[in-house]
Amino acid sequence: MVLLANHIDCTGCASCFNICPHSAITMRDDKEGFLQPFIDSDKCVECQLCQKKCPVINPFIMEEKERLVYAVISKKDRSISSSGGAFSFFARWILDQGGIVYGATMSGDRNVKHIGVDKVEDLYQLRGSKYVQSKIGYTYRDAKKHLLQNEKVLFTGTPCQIAGLYSYLGKKYDGLLLTLDLVCHGVPSPLSFESYILKLEKEHPKYGKIQDFRFRKLDSWSLLTTAKFENTKWKMLNESDNVYMSSFFHGWTFRECCFRCQYANLYRMGNCTIADFWGIGKYGIPYKKNVSSGVSLVIDNSGLLKKNLSILQEYAYIEQRTINEALHENLNLKAPFLREPQRDSALNDLIDPSYSLKMYARKYGLLPVKNLRYYIQKVVKNLVYSLGLYNIYKTIIYKIK
Repeated sequence: MVLLANHIDCTGCASCFNICPHSAITMRDDKEGFLQPFIDSDKCVECQLCQKKCPVINPFIMEEKERLVYAVISKKDRSISSSGGAFSFFARWILDQGGIVYGATMSGDRNVKHIGVDKVEDLYQLRGSKYVQSKIGYTYRDAKKHLLQNEKVLFTGTPCQIAGLYSYLGKKYDGLLLTLDLVCHGVPSPLSFESYILKLEKEHPKYGKIQDFRFRKLDSWSLLTTAKFENTKWKMLNESDNVYMSSFFHGWTFRECCFRCQYANLYRMGNCTIADFWGIGKYGIPYKKNVSSGVSLVIDNSGLLKKNLSILQEYAYIEQRTINEALHENLNLKAPFLREPQRDSALNDLIDPSYSLKMYARKYGLLPVKNLRYYIQKVVKNLVYSLGLYNIYKTIIYKIK
């Protein structure tokens, strides 16, 4: 009998789905919208290969090693990235060597999935934060084909997805495979995002359908959520219109395994770990570069960046920092996200089509107190954003803090 990880511990990494030689496993949505493996007993021959390749059942034993920390700003891609452009500079390096790059993209129907690109001009599809769990599909299989052809591969994902890739591959392919794991708060339900978008369109019928969505601005270090409707320009989402991101920061939409994540520490899966370098320059050594457009944190878990530093400096400004500075505001490098009591009801209500965004915001206390200070801040923020002065505003605020 084949026993895979239970639905609470399963990360949805899809290693089992990719490894099954009989196509006996499909990834299906559970009631909360998270992908879970389903075994077709008519096709399964009980070889237990899927069980052997499950990184939850067979976790990796991580080594204690020196981890160097760097602040990174991409020379070409900072202004079109949601942070300092660390992913893009690694991606350019791999593509310049004739390789292929895998990462998450959001399609026109707002499905988030992993794809591979082999041209620099296609990297735009993989840039920017997507606060939804990405569907891996058969990208592990595809990556292996390229590795077997002696081609360079960059694979970016959450730590559990990188664990799934390594479990599937069975070896590290040193010298060919570069992996980047993200400092992850947790992975939200795709169904919760889909339901949220439908509700947003329903509450603003005169705007038309949503054509594009950004969880964060790409040209500044911010958490501004914006949407492009058929009949509007890019519109900033606030208050009840932004309950999806408010719920994200409470962890209400996260997969159950995220609250006991085995990777929320310094024992990382990727060759390098990337994140926003929140708080850089505030805790010890000053940082002289302008931070308004974002700075990336890169933790070198394997010595790869150190070994290739002279080459990589052609792609980015790279400055060594300390691990203590990195830990100050990247809390998920120290522990998993704490599960709040409202998690189940909040996720169910966000998915429930009868629950409007305004009802949701009121029930869960997501609406601000509307006093004089609130209205002044709102006017200033909208004016700054509309005049394209947000980066200047962020620079001033960052220095004050």
